[in-house]
This record gives sequence, structure tokens and C-alpha cells, in this order.
Amino acid sequence: MYGNFWENLRNAFKHGDNSLYKLIAINILVWLVFMISRVIMTIGGFGELYSSLISYFMMPASLPKLATQPWSLFTYMFLHEGIFHILFNMLFLYWFGLLIHQYLGSRKLANLYILGGLAGGLFYLLIYNLAPYFSNSVDTSLMLGASAGVFAIVVGAATLTPNTTFFLI
Repeated sequence: MYGNFWENLRNAFKHGDNSLYKLIAINILVWLVFMISRVIMTIGGFGELYSSLISYFMMPASLPKLATQPWSLFTYMFLHEGIFHILFNMLFLYWFGLLIHQYLGSRKLANLYILGGLAGGLFYLLIYNLAPYFSNSVDTSLMLGASAGVFAIVVGAATLTPNTTFFLI
């Protein structure tokens, strides 16, 4: 990964060995598309349509509903609702992703993000469908965000180099 952050992000898909910037770019682009759609639809009086649209990509806790939208097991990990939601997920992805990229490489970084997101989604399904506390909300609960994939990268970085000091700012 060469150059500065913005240059790498702008050229994310021109280079093969930079999955960190590709993941960040995909997350930001998806967030921008959905936020612009939200503003336009809300101003146009179609706020309910936006809610239906985004829920189509969010992961449901209900197994029968998941069976009708299996892609949501992948798409949920690229959706974010607010500016701080995406900001902190992408900051942690960047900070800890640099370390994973340095030690394991670009391909394993992407694999760790996707597998962490899948594991988080499966854990979400398990908890909501087995824990009695959530039994009343299984049919209405939806999940979005990159937190599971990002957390997998954070844990991977902490496991690889437990004594590393991070200077976040």
C-alpha cells in the first residue's frame, strides 16, 4: 500500500493488493448511496419506501425471513445508519487493518473481515432464536453494520501482536 490514505482510497480498485482500502471504499460508497437515497426519499415523502428498501439488505433475526433474503447475511456488513456508526467502524478497520495487512497480507485481511461478519451474523441468529429474552422481537429485529467484521480484525491484530502500542491520532 503506497501513498497517502486519500490517494489509496481514491485508487482502491486500481491495485490488486489493497483489500483494506477496497473494504473501506465499499463501505463508504454503500453508506453514501443509502444516505443520499434516504434524503431524497424522505424529502419526496417516500420515507417508508426507504425503510423497506434498507431492510431488504439488513439481516433479519427471523430464520423464515432470512430464507427469503439470504443475501442479507453478506450485505448487512456493508450497511451503516449514521455518520458516527460508519466513522468509528472505518477508523478501527483502518487502524487495525494496517497491522493485519502488514503481517498476513491483503487476501487474509479481506477473508478475516468477511468471515468475522459471517460469524457475527450467525451468532446474532443463534442468540435471537435461542435466548428467551429475545423471543418477542425475533420477527422484527434487523441488524446492520461492519462491527462483527471489524471486531474480527481487531481481535486478529491483538492476537498477532499483543504488545503493540497504537497511537490512534
